[in-house]
Amino acid sequence: MIGIIAFIFVFGLLVTVHEFGHLYFAKRAGIMCPEFAIGMGPKLFSYKRNETLYTIRMLPVGGYVLMAGSGMEPNPLTAGQTVSIKRNAAGEVTHVILDDQHQFRQIEQLEVEDSDFEDDLFIEGIDSYTNERVHYTLADEAYFVREGDLVQIAPRHRQFKNKKPWPKFLTLFAGPLFNFLLALVIFIGLTFVSGTPTDKAIIGTIIKDSPADEAGLVMKDKVLEIDGHKIEKFEDMSQYLKDGKTHQFLIEREGEKLTRAVTPKQMEFQDKTKTLKKYAIGVNPMMTHDNVLAPFKYGFLKTIEMMSLIFMLVGQLFSSIFTGHFSFDMLNGPVGIYKNTEKVASLGIISLLSWAGMLSVNLGIMNLLPIPALDGGRILFVIYEAIFRKPVNKKAEVVIIAAGAVFLFFVMIMVTWNDIQRYFFN
Repeated sequence: MIGIIAFIFVFGLLVTVHEFGHLYFAKRAGIMCPEFAIGMGPKLFSYKRNETLYTIRMLPVGGYVLMAGSGMEPNPLTAGQTVSIKRNAAGEVTHVILDDQHQFRQIEQLEVEDSDFEDDLFIEGIDSYTNERVHYTLADEAYFVREGDLVQIAPRHRQFKNKKPWPKFLTLFAGPLFNFLLALVIFIGLTFVSGTPTDKAIIGTIIKDSPADEAGLVMKDKVLEIDGHKIEKFEDMSQYLKDGKTHQFLIEREGEKLTRAVTPKQMEFQDKTKTLKKYAIGVNPMMTHDNVLAPFKYGFLKTIEMMSLIFMLVGQLFSSIFTGHFSFDMLNGPVGIYKNTEKVASLGIISLLSWAGMLSVNLGIMNLLPIPALDGGRILFVIYEAIFRKPVNKKAEVVIIAAGAVFLFFVMIMVTWNDIQRYFFN
């Protein structure tokens, strides 16, 4: 149960922050956003505020901000469909009524032949009363009416595609940017709570049942010597603990000098891209809260470290494709992320938040990959438009994005199946 709650918390936090970045900059640019969604698939919850419908959907595989003029909005009308319309004094359509659940009067019925609610903004068809073919343009402020709800039809100046390259770029880049900022906030916050590591040879936390624990070392012990070698800094200890031999520690505890025999053993450590085994005694440096500004520096450096690590992992992933060493075990889908989140959650809230910070950086970087259907792929279209002063051909863009979406869907299916095999059957 804890694993499920932790996964929902981490997934919800990361996706909400990512999509909010898109939403915030889209609204600043004047782009109409009909929907802000967390998750995919069937709608579980919805709430409308102003012109945006906020929804939570069933499948935890991402989210989206539906932007007017982004090519994602389906036309709700089909040829042969009968709809009701309401026009203003200028003859422009102000309401396209899609069902009978309304209270409008003085409306007209139309059998639709053609319509465009994105570029040319018109509707045409056969008037049910006169049986004549009519063509009407939409008013600047026009709405779809469905089940009594009004959904505004975006005028041209409020569509994503009609904005200049810079607002488009900011809107697309904002999602990954907000993920990086979230990671920064998490790492700074964790450092404020836990403190920053001191370089003094003072023992902080001790791993349970580790050699240090078994030898009777305790937190705040100051290591003075190891086998007669003077220890000045915490990192100095490692050079004398490279084997499984017993070492004599001279420590200072509450003003009293004591000797303890400690025998290192092989322990697992995560070294960037792989797990290593090396001799250690299972101690961490003492943490301090002396410097108020230190958490900001440490949080920033930790975020940069995570970004560098994930960039390196992505590079290794792509190089493995060309060298023939690629395996789906190198990727984690929703199932894999859930299992790892469940494991981390069992270690406590600090570990869970640190994991969320790492995942947030990962989500930001993965979305910047130049793959159509991801933010990075769409940013390439914007860069093309800025350089050549014209947008990518609309049909070509649709085909490329669709191909990218199919590719990502295929990868997601393969990764999910591999995760199921790995975590439940192996």
